[in-house]
Amino acid sequence: MAIRLSGMTSGLDTDSIVKAMVSSYTTRKEKYQKAQTKLEWTQDAWKSLNTKVYSLYSNISNLRFSTAYNLKKTSVSDTTKATVKAGSGAPSGTQSLKIKQMAKAGYMTGAEIKADSEKTTLAQLGYTGGDAKIEVKMGDETKSITLSTSSTMNDVVKELKNAGLDANYDSSYKRFYISSKKTGVANDFTITGSNIDGASALYSLGIAYGGEKTTAGTYTSNPYDEYAALHGASDDETKAKIKEAVTSYNNLTTDAAKMNAQSKNLMNAVNYGYSYATLQGIYKNLDAGDGDKLKLLENLGSSRDGAVISKNGDSYDTYTKTTLTDTAGHTLYKYIDSDNNSHYIAAVADTDKDTTSYYDVTESTREAYTDADGKELEAAPTVVDDATLQVGDKIYKKDATDGKYYLQKDGTADKTDSITISKKTEYTIAADAANKTGIESASAAYDTIIKSMDEKTQSAYKEALASVQAFEGAKDEVVGSNDEYSVASLTKAIQNAYAGKDKDGGTIAVSGKEAVEKLLAGNGNEADGFVNKANALEEYAEANIKKAADSNIVKELASKQKDSAEYTQALNDLLDRVNTAYTLQNKALFNSQVKKVAGQDSEIELNGVKYTGDSNSYSINGLTIEALAETGDSAISIKTSTDTQGVYDKVKDFLTEYNNIINEMTKLYNADSAGSYEPLTDDEKDQMSDKEIEKWETKIKDSLLRRDSTLGSVMTAMQTAMMSSVEIGGRKYSLSSFGISTLGFLNAAENEQNAYHIDGDEDDSNTSGKTDKLMAAINEDPDTVMQFMQQLSTNLYSAIGDKMKSTDLSSAFTIYNDKQMKTEYTNYTKTIKEWETKISDREDYYYNKFTQMESAMTKLNSTQSSISSYFS
Repeated sequence: MAIRLSGMTSGLDTDSIVKAMVSSYTTRKEKYQKAQTKLEWTQDAWKSLNTKVYSLYSNISNLRFSTAYNLKKTSVSDTTKATVKAGSGAPSGTQSLKIKQMAKAGYMTGAEIKADSEKTTLAQLGYTGGDAKIEVKMGDETKSITLSTSSTMNDVVKELKNAGLDANYDSSYKRFYISSKKTGVANDFTITGSNIDGASALYSLGIAYGGEKTTAGTYTSNPYDEYAALHGASDDETKAKIKEAVTSYNNLTTDAAKMNAQSKNLMNAVNYGYSYATLQGIYKNLDAGDGDKLKLLENLGSSRDGAVISKNGDSYDTYTKTTLTDTAGHTLYKYIDSDNNSHYIAAVADTDKDTTSYYDVTESTREAYTDADGKELEAAPTVVDDATLQVGDKIYKKDATDGKYYLQKDGTADKTDSITISKKTEYTIAADAANKTGIESASAAYDTIIKSMDEKTQSAYKEALASVQAFEGAKDEVVGSNDEYSVASLTKAIQNAYAGKDKDGGTIAVSGKEAVEKLLAGNGNEADGFVNKANALEEYAEANIKKAADSNIVKELASKQKDSAEYTQALNDLLDRVNTAYTLQNKALFNSQVKKVAGQDSEIELNGVKYTGDSNSYSINGLTIEALAETGDSAISIKTSTDTQGVYDKVKDFLTEYNNIINEMTKLYNADSAGSYEPLTDDEKDQMSDKEIEKWETKIKDSLLRRDSTLGSVMTAMQTAMMSSVEIGGRKYSLSSFGISTLGFLNAAENEQNAYHIDGDEDDSNTSGKTDKLMAAINEDPDTVMQFMQQLSTNLYSAIGDKMKSTDLSSAFTIYNDKQMKTEYTNYTKTIKEWETKISDREDYYYNKFTQMESAMTKLNSTQSSISSYFS
């Protein structure tokens, strides 16, 4: 930058002169700055509108599905006993509910002790022992606590809380209050000493619980009894008892798993039995031979597309496509007969007639000679002896190591040139082979049979086939295949019954569907019915699981690999615990005043079916039930119905959001022109008040999207989607069918002519006096309203989605050309900088000229002064 001297000698206002001289450059720069500012405001306007359109797009996504409208409402006959909420899947109607038992948390109220404050120590309570080892057990989880003589009541509370309990010491009543954080049996707790000092500390704290004291001086719930029961006369005897308990535990859990698997198989077999009978009935009703044909085609499954079926007398053979070819390059199809022999046919395409013929092929084996590159030699070499081959004048010798024949050069094998002999199977169509007739595409044959069924039969067939294939394809992981209730055994029993046979293959009086139904029902003995057997097995399994839970103390040991280091360590740990428990069983003191309420599971009956849980909340078949109080043997009723008001509000909320956006778009599109208004420069702003500036800029901003073609395109797409008709049950519906329409240009408020109004909407002064057709339609035929709204939402969703697709000019989920605008903004920034450089260069140029002038004038004045001095 040149040195800028401003009229020091000449007295001229150089800055003003230079500014005027570069004003044309400045004007050009300001033009681009204003254009960039206007573009920035346009980007902001589009961003704001795009956010709202995307919000609408996201919200209507869910409205495309029936779950959005399957709204239900419930009422309970006694709200003091339960509250119930209905989800979309809840069935309409009245249901019966009994609350037999409420879930409770385990709760302990300690005995009164002599701790005057939370800072009282165990020593002050009279405890004189060493480290007090205490265990807190909740369900399968056990946590250890260590206390000492210096531990305060606050320390005890803190340790109990860290172990997962709620605990408090009330110095007013001098007691501990302890409870589990969650309800249910699984969340109940016990607090025991794991050494004598621990048991003694619990007694000093007033929380040593052993149940109620009997007249004999013992306690009904001595917490050490369970472990002590495994104690023997010696450690070896104790270990033997522990191992016996592990065996019992494993047997119980194994049997429970087996019974549960059997129960599951029996329940699934019921559905299988009915489906199997249905499927056989459909086979029988097909045209002659089509039943057997369909069974074969079903077995092909997904390979049907690459298979053909051929009639063979009264039966059919299916050939699956292979990767093999015959000697002429034709694709081979393979059929495996009942003796597991493979048969092939070749598919020969007739390109002139655009047909394919099939021929039987003969299979032969020959010796093939292959070179080092794996290519077969054009002619077989001459066999000189067992170890020598000759090709022309070349001699190849067999290598005993790899069996290849290597070229011999001067008595040495050339490992780069070799011949391999192998057996090659070839398939050839005999010269006189006849074209096999009656062959057709397996998939086409399958489709033909399916299409021959009426719609109802097709539906029943597909459902039954899926059930049959699912059961027959199931794998037993717990139950052996020879078990009476294995998948294989149950499948055979049902198929035998249908064929008129008993489980041993003997003939029975009935067959077909009737025989299957009798088998499933127990053949006259209700207890033998599959469902009752399944329920009985499930109950036995549950009983075994409960028995196993009673011996949970060996659960961890049972999970270890026998004779492993982990097993030995766990066994020794349990041995120590048993010995300690045996000692504490008789020596531990218990506080007779301590009270303990056991954790309890809840139990309800819904429509006569019992449910249990560790909380008072249940989610059953679309209903969310919160039990509040027991009902005993009395039942309360739950009434569920379609929430018509909810559906109405869903439609209304959708229209409200749509109206807000379309009204804003209409206002932006129809905005008044800003005329010659342009963004202000800093100099122009200095001459105006803040209010004037705001008014000026608002005028421009309001007009930015006026008559914008992109905005018009989006509006048109949305309006077209909203005006579309939907066909339901052969009848066409539109929004007007449900009393929803616009007010029209003459009646609507300014820029609201595209908004929709619901007739009879009490919140809409324009239409509140009209008949409410929407609510009437929801009450009379909610399914039609829901189907219409689903399709309308889908149409609008697709219309907006199409406008938000990514292009070269716009990003995904954007309705305007944001990429293009970003590029334009960057270009403006670059152009403005170029003009700023030009202005700076011109200013430097002019200032340099004025500087030279000032220097010349200074010299002239100096010369004149010198001359004048000679005449003075």
